[in-house]
Amino acid sequence: MMRKEELIDSGGGWNPGKLEYKPIFIWPPRPIAFLKWLFHYPDGFIFPWAAVHIIITLISYVYFLPSFERFANFSIDWISIIFFRNFIILFVYTGLWHLLLHILRSQEDKFRYNLKPLGTGKKWLFGSQTKENMFWSLCCALPIWTAYESIMLWCYVNNYMLFPIHDWASNPIYFCLLFIAIPVIQHIHFYFIHRLIHWKPLYKWVHYLHHKNVNIGPWTGLSMHPVEQLLYLSTILLHFIIPSHPIHFIYQGMHTSLGAQKGHSGYERLIVNKKTGFSIPSAGYFHYLHHRYFECNYGELTSPLDKWFGTFHDGTKQAHNNIFKEKKIS
Repeated sequence: MMRKEELIDSGGGWNPGKLEYKPIFIWPPRPIAFLKWLFHYPDGFIFPWAAVHIIITLISYVYFLPSFERFANFSIDWISIIFFRNFIILFVYTGLWHLLLHILRSQEDKFRYNLKPLGTGKKWLFGSQTKENMFWSLCCALPIWTAYESIMLWCYVNNYMLFPIHDWASNPIYFCLLFIAIPVIQHIHFYFIHRLIHWKPLYKWVHYLHHKNVNIGPWTGLSMHPVEQLLYLSTILLHFIIPSHPIHFIYQGMHTSLGAQKGHSGYERLIVNKKTGFSIPSAGYFHYLHHRYFECNYGELTSPLDKWFGTFHDGTKQAHNNIFKEKKIS
């Protein structure tokens, strides 16, 4: 247990303590710890949020996906159906997070990292951090997400994917395991494109827009420059070379988009029952530290890349000094 004086200031609010990597990509392997983390509720890898995103994907696939023969040719009619489906999902999902935590303030500042209110003033489009974040999320990220999904559906129907899966029953184990792998694929992809856009020229013209949000809210997740959105959401295109069924790359888009919104809620946990204190995980302190200090924690705790490349900030003063000893960042 770390003493308070050994931890950095989180911004005046909740500090979860020292961060540790998840029991994946570790040596020697810890299979029991891995399985506990994978299936634990409510703090496991699958439950609750991966399961929620998979359920949203299944409903979207079964009830709100046009017939496959229509995908043979690009057409505004079926693309618009996918666009409005994604719009409703993104607006409702993110809107509920924002409504509960930042408008109704259902748990006030409990588990909140930064106690300052979300920004207002001339720094922001429309004079509001939330309105600017909504603009970039709905007017830019949403069309790009829809475009990538549409391209992949067109590729699938026209046999342009390298390894398409046409029937889940042909390899049911792989079919199911890919759902578990998809978030990890996204986290590894995110690390490399994230390091790229921290290259000074790209940061100055592209990534700065996202980093205006030092204090974060749910709509911050996809609030990015269009170039960054093209790179970030391109994880969907990886299924051109990964053996996949359409439900897999649709889930990839759902996880990449909705996970970003949840991950920027600004709260460590969401209180479900105030009487018992039962709560489920919300945002991640790991990525919050990236917004606070910029040059650390480029990936996620499921991927060891930050540790390998010396940019892992575990929330302690020692780690902070190791990373920023020459930059005088406090």
